[in-house]
Amino acid sequence: MLKVIAQHYIRPECLDQARPLLAELVEKSRAEALCIGYDLFTNQADPCHFVFVEEWPDRAALDLHAQTEHFTRIVPQLKDLTSREGSLLLMDAFA
Repeated sequence: MLKVIAQHYIRPECLDQARPLLAELVEKSRAEALCIGYDLFTNQADPCHFVFVEEWPDRAALDLHAQTEHFTRIVPQLKDLTSREGSLLLMDAFA
C-alpha cells in the first residue's frame, strides 16, 4: 500500500479561485476505481497551506491517477496559484 502526502501553498489572493479546483480534484479522485483514500486538510495556522493525504494500492495506481483528465487539467491550474513550491512524500506501509 502506498500513502501519499502532498503539500500545496496557495497565494492568499487566489484562495477563492483555488477552492473549487481543490474540491473537484478531491471529488473526482475519490471516484477513481483504484483510490483507497483521498483527503484534503487545511493548516489551522495557515489557511493557504493544504495537505493531501492519499492512499493507493501501489505506485502503478498513483501513476494512473496522475494521467487522469481531472489531474492533468486541475494540477497545472493549481500550480499557477501557488505561493511557493510544495512537496510530495511517498510512503510504503510498514508491516
